[in-house]
Amino acid sequence: MNSTEKPLSRCFAELAPPAYAPYCRHLHLGLPEDVSGIAVRASRLAEHRDVLLSALRRHHGGGSDQALLSQWCGRYLNLLLPPALVAARVLRRPLRMALADCTLLLRDGLPQALCLPCEALGDETDAPAERYRSLCVDHLLPFIDMMAASVSLSPRVLWSTVGNSLEYALSTGFASEEARADADYLFGQRSFFDTGLANPLYRVVHYHAFPPAPLSSPLRLRRLCCLRDRLPGERVLCSSCPKLLQLDEGALVEQLLLRKTAFGG
Repeated sequence: MNSTEKPLSRCFAELAPPAYAPYCRHLHLGLPEDVSGIAVRASRLAEHRDVLLSALRRHHGGGSDQALLSQWCGRYLNLLLPPALVAARVLRRPLRMALADCTLLLRDGLPQALCLPCEALGDETDAPAERYRSLCVDHLLPFIDMMAASVSLSPRVLWSTVGNSLEYALSTGFASEEARADADYLFGQRSFFDTGLANPLYRVVHYHAFPPAPLSSPLRLRRLCCLRDRLPGERVLCSSCPKLLQLDEGALVEQLLLRKTAFGG
């Protein structure tokens, strides 16, 4: 390539096996020419806090800043984590994704696509520390600290959402001996990679062997609630919400009926 030529952007779905391509459509290596929406430096998202919260407030009809921000970050993580897992687990390659080097495309205040540097995909490696470090340390750590501080939300709430998503994916869609080894590394270490910090993902999900009736056993529970129940009209707790253990039998039965109505089972 001529030194004056601009590197070509590629959708990460082009690099993923066909079965995983649909999970990678919203991640790009390089900034697409036909940018749709507003391009924002990911490291400066907190400066756009009011726009982000307004988008969720319109969708939900109200709610506290903390609950709205938690749900907005959930959407962001749904865009970020699947392709990062495909790279780490399926391709066995890390994605270099320092927050300062990433650009987020917003449409009406909601995350639409994330753009990494063109050469973000690293070399194949068996070491989980290398495959997950940039995602966790270079991207999620500053992102969560920044966004949580913007609305005085505990970072532990957002780390709980991260851990819930990662643990579920590694134990279901990516289930294998290698995936279990990755999960053991991510959730079983007290130290957070090589940072000297306590691991915010340590045992972030647990399985409750003797849950109250009528809940099934073992009951998979995340560490903290994502605060969705604080939004107007949101009555159904997610199936891994720790608040389920605080309900009496009648309230639990009501929850199961509400979930059956909302999700068909």
